[in-house]
Amino acid sequence: MPTKANEQTRSRLIWTLFTGNAFSSIAFIGVVTVSSLIAEQVSGSARLSGIPNTMGTFGTAAGAVALSALSFKIGRRRSFTIGFAVATIGTVLAAASVVLASLPLLFLAMAVIGFGRSVSQLGRFAAGDLRQPEHRASAISLIVWAATIGAVAGPLLLGPTSTVAENAGFDPLIGPIVVGIIGFALAAMVICLGLRPEPLTLTVAPESTHPEEASPFREIVSIPTVQLAIVALVTSQFVMVLIMTMTPLHIRSNDGDLGTVGIVMMAHTLGMFAISPLTGGLVDRFGPRRIIMLAMVTLLVAALITTTAPTADTAVLVVGLFLLGAGWNFGFVAASTELQIGLPIADRLKIQGTADSITWISGGIAAALSGVIVAGSSYTTLAVVGAILALVPLIPLYRTRPT
Repeated sequence: MPTKANEQTRSRLIWTLFTGNAFSSIAFIGVVTVSSLIAEQVSGSARLSGIPNTMGTFGTAAGAVALSALSFKIGRRRSFTIGFAVATIGTVLAAASVVLASLPLLFLAMAVIGFGRSVSQLGRFAAGDLRQPEHRASAISLIVWAATIGAVAGPLLLGPTSTVAENAGFDPLIGPIVVGIIGFALAAMVICLGLRPEPLTLTVAPESTHPEEASPFREIVSIPTVQLAIVALVTSQFVMVLIMTMTPLHIRSNDGDLGTVGIVMMAHTLGMFAISPLTGGLVDRFGPRRIIMLAMVTLLVAALITTTAPTADTAVLVVGLFLLGAGWNFGFVAASTELQIGLPIADRLKIQGTADSITWISGGIAAALSGVIVAGSSYTTLAVVGAILALVPLIPLYRTRPT
């Protein structure tokens, strides 16, 4: 039975993870927003403006595996601190890419930032590991909800910081990058100083001792609940990115302005992050499997709604993109919870990083395919493809059905 002191310590550690993620979210949103603008400014063309985001995605995929493995060896406090410190260095490189007008340096910087920023995603697993199974989803959703702070504060800081940088005689794009440097540095400091004692010493797991080795990877992925969790994570990410990526272009190609794009994408962001506390409560009450089903239905409905907006009707897209974000949130929180069921801590660390890596890579592939589908057909076809793919979790759901 966990003692009251241990539970208080666990709560403090979870809020430390929340604070670190809030700072890193503010940092990342600002940098990733201006990265495409830097690429366009340096190259003189918009043709390469999507590559920095892609480099960041693949950097996150690599960081998820590496830092998760490192956590088992040296602990989560040290590995997470290293991750945010690496992201800080990457942001400094991004600033240097502006000063030196170097596109290769920008690409490298975004990969390094993505590598370190993977801590923000792994943090949800660390929080979940600190709670009893009946409260695990609420802890995970709290860390996901921290990204809401960045989603709101990050864009709001773009204008003022750009103005300050310009008035100081620097390139305006340096302003948001400085915010990124400060944000990641504060996140590293919060984790280093506040994440004590080591979270792994308070992990709630089936075994009472810390195993020296994880089970073989093939054995872990053969577990039906693990298969369901990974499929749900990948499907949620793939369908969301697939449709979301081309929505701004769809709006602009139908004579919509940036204000309309902002409204639609704000609704999408709110769906992705703001409802996280609600999602956590639903998963804790009804179980991750049922909420994965809800995620699948929500993504399906969202995709079908967007098919009815061939001329980019604002009201339709606001509803569709909000539900698209909500479906992603349901799937992301529920699948992250499902991934921790019944696994000892060594197996969790091994599969968590791999699952995140596969998820982020799938998002990068979805972003690339999104443009190909729209160029070859239409936005409506893209939404139909998303609707079909939303049904993929039906297979592992059937295999894990209650007997």
